[in-house]
Amino acid sequence: MVRNENHNLTITRDPIFGHVFSKPENYLHLLRSILPERGITEVEVTPQKQLNKKLWGRNVIMDLWAKDKQGEIFDVEMQTSKQKCAGVRFRYYQSVADQDSLKSGESFEQIRETYIIFIYPFDPFGEGKYIYESVTLLDKGNPDSYANTKTHWISINANGYKGKITPELKEFLDYIKHGLTESSSSFIKKIDQERLDYIRSPEWREAKMSLDMLLADERAEARKEGKAEGRVEGRAEGKLEAQRIGVKKFVKRFREINQSDAWIMSKLITDYGADFSKSELEKLMQEAERE
Repeated sequence: MVRNENHNLTITRDPIFGHVFSKPENYLHLLRSILPERGITEVEVTPQKQLNKKLWGRNVIMDLWAKDKQGEIFDVEMQTSKQKCAGVRFRYYQSVADQDSLKSGESFEQIRETYIIFIYPFDPFGEGKYIYESVTLLDKGNPDSYANTKTHWISINANGYKGKITPELKEFLDYIKHGLTESSSSFIKKIDQERLDYIRSPEWREAKMSLDMLLADERAEARKEGKAEGRVEGRAEGKLEAQRIGVKKFVKRFREINQSDAWIMSKLITDYGADFSKSELEKLMQEAERE
């Protein structure tokens, strides 16, 4: 049982990803595999320390924030939830990065380059590319009117098959998909061992306890808000509507902290499986995404 649980606690889990890549040598390896042209030689990493309810208040929640020797800013996030608001998420993370990209008294020409990088275990845009990079145009009708904003929004697709990437990035994406294999490199074996060490540690138990407490609080809050909004209906229909509202609020809140849809669905089945079929819960998850 423990072995199976450890197998399911993959590098895509936020606290695990944050712990493993909070080590500068691991973060540097990852950045160099994504951005080989930058010639990055050293980074100073500031990892996300813990999950807490301030997340709902939109406080800074950068997973892995780093600077290189030139002051360029890098933020790498593991995105496991299928949402259609990637642009808004990029904008939010960029707004946080911008607070640190220009020092007091400096001119706009001195603003630092920033890289916001989302890694997905699925294809976020369905075009099969390994890497998608957003660009800003001064004239949307002219693809040559590129605006150099010194911002780089990069989406990495673990299921990609189009385009060129470094062998190091390819092996990491394979690790995301398949876990450790006999052909895994020494680096992949190293980070997998660090993953195992972490999920066997008191630090992981504390992080998991914090998430479990957050889960219990949000379950209760979603039910409470759902009941309040459902009271306007008839008694039976009002109860069912309250549950629908509770499901959607639960989905939205845990997507905000990057819990995967598979994880969310498992919790919904536990809490609401007696009242809704899996297909009905899937439909409510889709509705939550559109609202």
